[in-house]
Parts: sequence; structure tokens; C-alpha cells
Amino acid sequence: MAISSTPSLDGPQRTKTIEVQARPLARTRTERKDRAQAHNSKVARNSGFLAISAGVVGAVSYACTLLMATMLETTEYIHFASAAMILGVVGIVANALVPLPLSHVVAVHPEGSEERRSGMAFSVYVSGLVGLAAAIVTGGVTLAVATPAMAAAVALAALAIFVANAPAGWLQGELRFTWYAVSTIGEVGLRFIFSLLVICLAWGAGGAVLGFVAGCLAPLVVPWSFYRDLRWRPRVLLEKWRWTETSDIALVLCVVSVLVGIDVVVVGYLDGGSTAAAGFQALATIAKGPVYVAAGTALVAFPLLRTPGVRTAEVLAASFASFAQLAVVAFAIIATAPPLMAGLLIPQKYHGSLGLLPWLAASGLGYAVLMVLSTVLLAMRAYRRCQLGLACACLLVVGGLWAGWELNAVAGMAVGTAIGAVASGLVMAVLAGPILAAAKPGKGAGRFAVVATALIVILAVAAHPQPFVWLALAIVSGVTVLAHQRGLLPHRNDFRRRRRRRRVGAVVDLRSARRSMARPAEAGGRVQSNEYGTDK
Repeated sequence: MAISSTPSLDGPQRTKTIEVQARPLARTRTERKDRAQAHNSKVARNSGFLAISAGVVGAVSYACTLLMATMLETTEYIHFASAAMILGVVGIVANALVPLPLSHVVAVHPEGSEERRSGMAFSVYVSGLVGLAAAIVTGGVTLAVATPAMAAAVALAALAIFVANAPAGWLQGELRFTWYAVSTIGEVGLRFIFSLLVICLAWGAGGAVLGFVAGCLAPLVVPWSFYRDLRWRPRVLLEKWRWTETSDIALVLCVVSVLVGIDVVVVGYLDGGSTAAAGFQALATIAKGPVYVAAGTALVAFPLLRTPGVRTAEVLAASFASFAQLAVVAFAIIATAPPLMAGLLIPQKYHGSLGLLPWLAASGLGYAVLMVLSTVLLAMRAYRRCQLGLACACLLVVGGLWAGWELNAVAGMAVGTAIGAVASGLVMAVLAGPILAAAKPGKGAGRFAVVATALIVILAVAAHPQPFVWLALAIVSGVTVLAHQRGLLPHRNDFRRRRRRRRVGAVVDLRSARRSMARPAEAGGRVQSNEYGTDK
């Protein structure tokens, strides 16, 4: 007769055993909840921080342009402006082609894994190959209108822009947003310092273009773990599914970037050389403030939504709340800015265009909504809905620009682009509705709408009679929303007071979660997945 080696358990012992076995499950649930709260905290904290850094980058870049416009001769500046426009297009393509696909690979797979190394190798190869192609094309185009030295500088800058984008994607996937923000500010800061050197040494337009190359050195300064995961794996270029995913993301981001800047290009083409067109362009650059907010939210939301095990609904809710608060405050400040304050940011000869600022601010808000929803749909892999929304946006924006120009030239274009951009954002929101319904986007919308409307009305009333009171209110509102994003105020996104809850388990950081993913699978094994989440 076989005797079992397992002792029998009486009632109290069995109850104790059940309690001990239940603890890991409770701890797992608590850890999941804490991880979701950590995700939401990352969205709230980093969205505002990245929006500020994007604004700093835009301001310093604008200062570089003004410096060159003032210090270079007319012919030299024309060559520099043409090269800067070409390199701007290169930057749009590079940002669309490399960072987001790589950020997904890094977010999904742990450090040292074969999947991460293959994905990083693919991104670096794409950066180098497409960068070489861009260098040849941009150099040839520049050679037709400028000197060989200028063409060589443009070609080198195009290659550098592509190469510097791979580390940026890695930082996004690692959720190292502070390092990313410092890197982008350092990039434009190096460019500004190099611009001053160009002026002192009288290197002309060619030397000014080399400032783009000098700036691209900053993004290459990343933690050594990035370079440790680089491997020589040319075979990854033959895997078609990588190209498919990368091209889908790149197509969407390229279209969004073109839509955001098309008004400035079109007005310069139709009415180039006029003071009204130049004023439109200067103000449109300032009015894109909500777009900086959208860029910050998109950078945070995309890798989080692609992270395994993430609570999608909670991340989406936090992303939309963070974006709405920052974007509305930015819109309210820009749209209601009194001439005394707005006039400090643009030259005196363009002050006649200040009346266009509210319309241009509305277009900036519409473009921001379009950018955030497009990026979220990309993260959710709703490619067809996203592409359909962008097709409608192209028709609406181009139609608004054409109708506005026909009705009232430059002033009409400001109204037309506002109507087209806002309509595009609404269409994209309708198309994205079924995908985003789980986030309950209407929750707390009533309270938020009341507060937002009150802020806009108060700023508008104070703008003209009391510009310094408007300035104080604008500063207070901006500081308040940033403090709320950092969790320094006792209210949540739905304007209810926070309740202190004692955490039962330790907060699980994303990096520790990735380390646990790297451990061997326990009983039952684990389904392998490729970089983009589809089962092999």
C-alpha cells in the first residue's frame, strides 16, 4: 500500500494555506493597479515637460533664423533660407520614418533581447540608407541654385539629421523623456552657438547650414546601453513586415507634418514678398503652440500604448486629459493676446497682421487635435481609420485655404485654414470614436468645458483694457495647469479632490517589468511575439 508523502491538512491549516496562496494573486492585482497609476503619472508629468521643451526648441530655432536674417547679406540669406526649408522637409521625413517604430521595439522588448537588437539594427540601417539618399537628392537640388560648397553642406546636414533620429527613438521607447528633452534643447542650443561662430568668422550661408550638423551631435549623447544593443544584422532589411509597419507610421506622420505647415508654404507661394504674407507666416509660427503640446503628448502616449500589459483605457484617459488641459490654456493665451504683448514677439512692420492671431490660434488647436488622434490611432494599429481621417483632412485644409484666398486673400486664408483645421480635427474625432470609446472621453467633459470657457472669456475681457492684468492671469493659468500636470494640486483630471490611498504592494516600474519579461518563461511557456506585437 502506497503511503502519500504529503501530510493531511486540518481545517485551520487549510484556511491558512488558502490565504497564503491568495496573497500572490492580490499582490499581482495591486501591482497592476500601481503600474497603471505609474503610466498615468508618466503621461501627466511628461506631456507638459515635453511641450515646454518643444516650445523652447521652437523659440531658439526662431532666434537662429532672425540672427541669420539680420547678419547675413541678402543673397546669402536667401540661400540659407532655401537650405533651411529643404532640411526642414528632411527633418519631417526622418522624424516620421525612424523614432516611433523604434520606440515601439524598445518599449515591447527588454534590454539585451534578440528582438530589440534586431529592431535597433533595422532602424539604424534605415537611418543610414535613407540618409544617404536624402544627402544625394538635397545636394543635387541645392547645387542647381547655389555653390558646390553650399550643396555639400546641405548634403552632410541631411545625412546627420537622419543618423541622429535613431537615439531619439530609443529614448522614447525607454521612457527617458527628461533625457530626450535635454537632448533636443541641446541640439538647437549647439546650432545657435555655431550660428554665432559663423557670424564672427564670416563663413556665410554654407557655414550657417553646418550649424545643423553641429546640432545633430547632441542627440548622439545617450546612455551606453543604446550602443551596447547595436548589432551587425543586415538580414533584417529583408523582413517585409518591418518595412510595412515603418511605412504605415511614416506615411501618417508625413501627412500630418505637411498639413501642419502647409498654410505657411502656400501663403508664401501665392503672395510671396508682401508684408501681409510675411506677417501671416510669423504669426502662424507662434500660433502653433498647441501643436507643441500635441507633440509632447504623442511622444509619451505612443510607447506607453505599445507596452505589453498596459491598461489602454487608463493611458488614453490620462493622455486626453493632459492634452486637453495644456492645449486649451495654450490656445486661450495665444488667441486673446493683446497687441501690446504679441507685438513684442514679431517685428514692427508685421503688426498690421496681429488681427489674424485668433484665427491662426484656432487652426493650431485643430492641427493639434489631428496630430494627437492620428498618433493614438497609430499606437492602436487602427491604420485604415487614421488614413481615411487624414484623407478627409487634406481635402478640408486645402479647400479652406483655397476658398479663403479666393474670398479675401491673406486675411481670408487665415479664416479658411482655421475652419479647415478645426473641421479636420472633428472628423478625425468622429472616426476615432469607436476605437477610443473605452477611455470614456466624455467623463468630466462638462466641468472641463465650463472651466475652459471661463478662462477664455476672462482672458479676452482683460486683454485690451488691461494688458498687464492679462499677462498676470496668463502666467497664473499656465503655472497652475503645469502644477496640476506634475501632481502638485489636490485635484484630479475630473476636478474632484484626490483621495489618499495606502498602497498594499510596491509600485512596479516599467524597467523592472522589462527585466521580468527577460526571465525564462515558467510552466506552460510563453507565446513569442515579434517587435510589433503579432504572434509568430
